[in-house]
Amino acid sequence: MTGLSVSTYPAALAAALAAAALVLAAVPVRPRARRRAPSVTGEHREAASSRWARDRRERRPPTARAVAEWCDDIVRQLRSGSSLRDAVASVPIDPATARATAPLRLSIERGAPLAEAAGRSLDGGTHLQLALAVITAASRIGGPSAAAIDRTAVVLRERAADLDDRATQAAQARLSAHVMTAVPLVMLALLVATDDDVRDVVTSMVGAMCIGAGLALNGAGWWWMRRVIGGRS
Repeated sequence: MTGLSVSTYPAALAAALAAAALVLAAVPVRPRARRRAPSVTGEHREAASSRWARDRRERRPPTARAVAEWCDDIVRQLRSGSSLRDAVASVPIDPATARATAPLRLSIERGAPLAEAAGRSLDGGTHLQLALAVITAASRIGGPSAAAIDRTAVVLRERAADLDDRATQAAQARLSAHVMTAVPLVMLALLVATDDDVRDVVTSMVGAMCIGAGLALNGAGWWWMRRVIGGRS
């Protein structure tokens, strides 16, 4: 409490609790990679926002549907007469998939065997790893590979449908997590701002320790709910 007098401590605590409640209520329960948008003004704001959103999408691992579309494109090229090496070396339409497969295409351009290049590129998320594992096996075994890659696309679409279903089923739990995390902080801030007895408690050593323990437990519960609801994508 250094730097804060007893009279200013309750008001500062109430403001801090209210701010924390608003922040937690605004943060999505499902964990995602987040980045602060660049600060711009004027006529470039909309363009900068679009670039920031596009860059954030590209930094994420490719989704199951995006990898399935890449597999479909490979199958179309194979059935039109292209070799597996040339089909894999083509640039995917999805920006995230194109970014994740850039090392693979670079290795192919430098003359590395397809199986070796795909084996070294097992990165970019579980969905892309599945597709690359099938491509590696098809390249090493030889023979028609369009059917195997086509079945991989089917599996990835089923995986995407399952992820969407889980997100829908967890919607109520995510809302409950927001409420259970934010409401105690809002109520404590309101009581600190309006009730003299509560202010007397929070200014005492025991009260401050209890509030600290409660905030720690609230934060731990928030983290655990993100782990349980978010799952793996």
